[in-house]
Formats: sequence, structure tokens, C-alpha cells
Amino acid sequence: MDGGCGGPGSLSLVRLLDEHGAAIYADLHRFYSVDLLAYFRGEMSARAVLALVENLPDDAAVMAALLGGRQAVGWDVHAHILADLVDAVQWNTYVALTQRAKRLGALEKPTPYPRPGKAAGTTERASNPFASALAGDRPRTPHLAPVRASVAIPAVVAERSKEQPEAPPFIVN
Repeated sequence: MDGGCGGPGSLSLVRLLDEHGAAIYADLHRFYSVDLLAYFRGEMSARAVLALVENLPDDAAVMAALLGGRQAVGWDVHAHILADLVDAVQWNTYVALTQRAKRLGALEKPTPYPRPGKAAGTTERASNPFASALAGDRPRTPHLAPVRASVAIPAVVAERSKEQPEAPPFIVN
């Protein structure tokens, strides 16, 4: 093949292997019947290993490790949808009961169904740029993942992006 232990993607792969090497080894063997040692022997490129890792299914050990460990095993898209459904039913029941309650403080607000990677009872709120603008807050720039070293940006595109003026911030009067 095109050699291992160097070249495009090798730094990303080394970082990933440092954190989750055992899970990657097990997943590559389980899903693709590929020996990770082939990368270290120079029989497989870092780019090829990263492509296999990036396309692992949701129930892979690496995905569980990235989501928080063993408690995340088995949490695929369907499990998250079911947890959202449980939360929606709990909130619907809460709203229906508060409409009939004599005392408003008598009922407890429902707690979200526990999910891997989150502490029990916490919810992750998505940012709302419109509400932030109304409150007068400066919009936050989204966190972007670094561009891989294997992706080359053409010089024409880089020059074109330098020429564009920075847009003024969005202000609501």
C-alpha cells in the first residue's frame, strides 16, 4: 500500500490511538477484519485507517468511548430518539396536570431521561442567536474543528476569502 506511520492524517490518527487505541483495535477487527498492526508495519496508510474509523457504526466501542465510556454502549440514534420521546411524554403529562392542579407549585418538573455523557438531570441548551441579539449579547462564533492536514485549500480560494470584507454584526433595534 502507500506506507504507514507518516503522511497525511498521521498526527490525527496518533492522537486518536493514544486516547482510544484498544477500542479502535477491537472495532477494526470486529467490523472490518483489519489488523491495526498493519498500519505500524507500513502496510496501511493513516488516511486509510482514519477512513475506516470515521465510518464505524454507531454501536462501535470507539463511539461509546467518545460519548463517555461503557455506559454509552448501545446508545445509537434510535435510543436517543426513544429517550427524547420519554422526555416529551413526561413534559406533556406535566403540562396536562398543571392545567388541572389547584396549587401550581404542587408538581415537580420532570427530569430528563439520563443519557450517556451527561450528568443526570442536566439538559444541553442549544444557542439561540436571535435571543442573544435581542438581549444585546455579541454572537458567539461557532467552534469549528481544525481542517485536516490532508485537505489542501486551492490558492485561488484562499485569495478570494482574503478579499471579502468582514460583515458587520447583526444588530436589532
